[in-house]
Amino acid sequence: MEKIKTFQQYELNRVRKHWKENSLEFEKFGRSTNIQDYSDRELNEMILGIYRDSTHLRVDDGYFIDVSNVTKASCTLIEVSYSKRIKPAPASAIKLKDIRNFYIRDYFLETDREFSSSNTHCITAYLKRIGAINLGKGKFTQLYSIPNDFKTFYKKAPADLFYPIQRYINGLFFDEDYYISNFEVLTKLTIIE
Repeated sequence: MEKIKTFQQYELNRVRKHWKENSLEFEKFGRSTNIQDYSDRELNEMILGIYRDSTHLRVDDGYFIDVSNVTKASCTLIEVSYSKRIKPAPASAIKLKDIRNFYIRDYFLETDREFSSSNTHCITAYLKRIGAINLGKGKFTQLYSIPNDFKTFYKKAPADLFYPIQRYINGLFFDEDYYISNFEVLTKLTIIE
């Protein structure tokens, strides 16, 4: 199972008791209309906007999409940081092995049908909420940080940028890491092997 943010037992008990105040949509997207039928794990996921039984996800704008309709995932890569000893030439290609962290602005899912009058859905806050990405530090505080752990590519994209989609969309909803495999990195940077 993917490691996602977990709430403490007292928080789960409070939400279970006052579920109407917490905007849970289990009556619409869950497997039961009775809150008592859900385990702590399932309740934890519902608080985060994850409804595995119906493959629905609450996106950043507050509406739900059916992730089985996703055809593509993408992210907007703004900047990278390097290890202290690397000083790349301006506007030159960046070697993947020299990158310490990636700094992204947003993650998106694209669906083949419209949800809330859109086919493109931002999931950046969702990924932050479950612990898949972190806020940047220093001059990157307006962006989100992903460490360059794998130092390899998935298709033409750095594997670390695909990892949040691989584990926290594909893994959570489909138990198949490559269910959604069409992934694009939107960037002005050139990253090479």
